[in-house]
Amino acid sequence: MNSLTLLDVINAVGEYAKTPDELKAVVIHLVNSGKVKLAGDLAGCKIDFGPNTAPKPVVVGSQTVLPQQALDQAG
Repeated sequence: MNSLTLLDVINAVGEYAKTPDELKAVVIHLVNSGKVKLAGDLAGCKIDFGPNTAPKPVVVGSQTVLPQQALDQAG
């Protein structure tokens, strides 16, 4: 079995998914069920995405920002 990056999986599923929620659900199922093995830094990881999952702040330097803000700042 070949290992894929998370981006590879998202791009492949994204070609067929009709909604962002469908994309997330399929990617999470494929990774967590072991049908897809991730390579790189995420090898062996599971995706924890439940109804009680809230975005957690990310510390960038000494400033705490929300995850989307951190991505925007990273460029």
